[in-house]
Amino acid sequence: MSNVRLDQNGVPKGPCYDPELPALHRSGVTAVDSVDPADTSGAVNTGGYQNCRFDITITGVGFTSLDVQVLFWNSRQSKWFVGSSRRLDSVGQHAVITDCRGAIIYLKVAAFAGTSFNLSADYSLS
Repeated sequence: MSNVRLDQNGVPKGPCYDPELPALHRSGVTAVDSVDPADTSGAVNTGGYQNCRFDITITGVGFTSLDVQVLFWNSRQSKWFVGSSRRLDSVGQHAVITDCRGAIIYLKVAAFAGTSFNLSADYSLS
């Protein structure tokens, strides 16, 4: 077993989470995603990890709210399925954490209320 801490008797204590450094997922997003991505290019492959944290930065004018959804790829059906979703009610920095368990995922902008916005999102796996 890799990444498992052992006690003084050699008994596993539990998983050792070694988070990856953040990486860019999306940037310069200024419009709602009207459709799901056509494929997995641009998605996050979380193979070998349990959680993914999206660090989302939003700026905007006349900002009221923005809804994001975490999409999960079903390789047998070649389709995206909606997982968790969250409404962000202010500009600034937001974190969205999802239990991904090795899936291929994508952060979708599902809805926006306001005049304009600009979104960027990093991801960090653990």
